[in-house]
Amino acid sequence: MGVSSWVIPVAVLGAIVALGFVFVWWWFPRAWKKGDQSDINEVNRLNGPEREEQRRKNREIIDRHVRALAIERGEIVDHGEGGMGAPPPPAYEAGKGGGEGRGVGV
Repeated sequence: MGVSSWVIPVAVLGAIVALGFVFVWWWFPRAWKKGDQSDINEVNRLNGPEREEQRRKNREIIDRHVRALAIERGEIVDHGEGGMGAPPPPAYEAGKGGGEGRGVGV
């Protein structure tokens, strides 16, 4: 009746797993709090003129994007001080024009 050869490796593996679990149990809340505090500090850092400057830059980026989409759709776009964009091409409307003089609708 000897000692089974699998007991020592299983015990070592179990100890490693237990130590890993304890380490994560100890480390994860600390890392979570540190990340939360970092986010709070970042938000609090951007106040006053810096925050307004960032908002202005973001608004300019959004306006440029919206203007580009409107130009792709063929809409007239106000470019601020530079005037207006090119007028859109004529749109086809069913039943308007194009049929007179060609024997259509007689």
